[in-house]
Amino acid sequence: MRFLSLAALAAAPLAAQSPATAITQVSVVDVVRGRLVPDQTVVVVGNRIVSVGPARSAAVPAGAREISGAGKFLIPGLWDMHVHAVTDWFGWFFLPQLVANGVTGVRDLFTTAEAVATWRKRIGSGEVPGPRVGAFGSLVDGDPPIWGPQSVVARNPAEGRRVVDSLAAAKVDFVKVYSRLDPATFAAIAERARAVGIPFAGHVPQLVPAREAAQLGQRTIEHLTQVVLGCSHREAEFLAESRAAFESPGKWDSLGVLSRGRIAALLDSQDPARCADLADAFKAAGTYLVPTTTVLRSVAYLDDSTLALDPRLKYIPAFLKTGWNPKTDFRFRTRTPADWAAAKKLHARELELIGLMHRRGVRILAGTDLANPYLYPGSSLHDELSLLVQVGLTPLEALRAATIEPARFLGATDSLGSVAPGQVADLVLLDANPLASIEAVRRVAVVVADGRVYDAAARARIMAEAEQRAARGLR
Repeated sequence: MRFLSLAALAAAPLAAQSPATAITQVSVVDVVRGRLVPDQTVVVVGNRIVSVGPARSAAVPAGAREISGAGKFLIPGLWDMHVHAVTDWFGWFFLPQLVANGVTGVRDLFTTAEAVATWRKRIGSGEVPGPRVGAFGSLVDGDPPIWGPQSVVARNPAEGRRVVDSLAAAKVDFVKVYSRLDPATFAAIAERARAVGIPFAGHVPQLVPAREAAQLGQRTIEHLTQVVLGCSHREAEFLAESRAAFESPGKWDSLGVLSRGRIAALLDSQDPARCADLADAFKAAGTYLVPTTTVLRSVAYLDDSTLALDPRLKYIPAFLKTGWNPKTDFRFRTRTPADWAAAKKLHARELELIGLMHRRGVRILAGTDLANPYLYPGSSLHDELSLLVQVGLTPLEALRAATIEPARFLGATDSLGSVAPGQVADLVLLDANPLASIEAVRRVAVVVADGRVYDAAARARIMAEAEQRAARGLR
């Protein structure tokens, strides 16, 4: 299976990259071995790390730009493994901010090959600051699709197979499966994806058990879709009710009402043994979880008016902020006060499950679902890592979820995910030790993205421009 072209990932054009940069006397965070290596000098030429070694004996190329790392900590560039940013509109607002906050790689789950090619060219040439686009997918949903004409629709198994063939021919990195696919069509997509060698990832459809999705080969499960249900001893009963609702005239509206109404019963029927078995099934299948804890939190607390006081809103254009109002968002506008209370209880269970899955050995990737309500480019990934620590990961484990684990998932550890000679120069210099506290990822001093250096002044310019662009609401 492929998830991306390593040539596209690691060999971006070198225009505007610094000829040589040396970060001196820095403590390198070895995310693979889980240790600090103090007093190192890291030399970058073009977009590659050429040497990492003791500062006292390091050979710094003549004319290199030297950056003092004394008292600072160097980590691999961070990855946000679930964004909606690489589009004609969102790219201008989100991509520069991601880099300014230390996110040097993204996986976009709802875009087009044309948009990705355009943004890779802009970023690679140095026209616009931005992260590398490590993987991208097109959304495949049932009928009617939740996101309308932007989605690819598969109404039956034959259409599902044809969609996989067309996306593979278009060189999409993966097929994003979505919530309204019926079980037979989902199974056909899984079968055809295996046959043509393209992964599938995304939501577990609402009529499919999470265990079955993993067994069919789903590479990632986003937002814990169907995971809470999979931990219930009433899973089969609830799925049968959902299928009956699906057969009703207003099938998806009926199913939505049903789902909201049975949250209490779902939480009351949680079974620790079933949950452990489900986690073991994910581990055995090699299925990753991308919990996007930040978006789970925001949609559970979207009725909280204090969210609108976040100072980071100045970087978000008005047209997007308007869509974050739960009274206008089609997904939330029918929620009652009782629904909001139930959503918060469900979210508390989701947090417990992330910790449980992690303890059972399920691999976690850090992602935010950027573009959804009250998520901010880059800084919400910092929030995500903090939340992962709160649910039970160590700071090192959380950091791995945004560095070496994405590289492993993408099959790119030869070029990404660590600070070592031969690696692409995606680096973040921090003012504090992230192994002592994950909050250190917020204290960004310098970002190196594909060899380009963004110091404090450059990062401040990016954010000032982002604020101005948001105020204009224009690209």
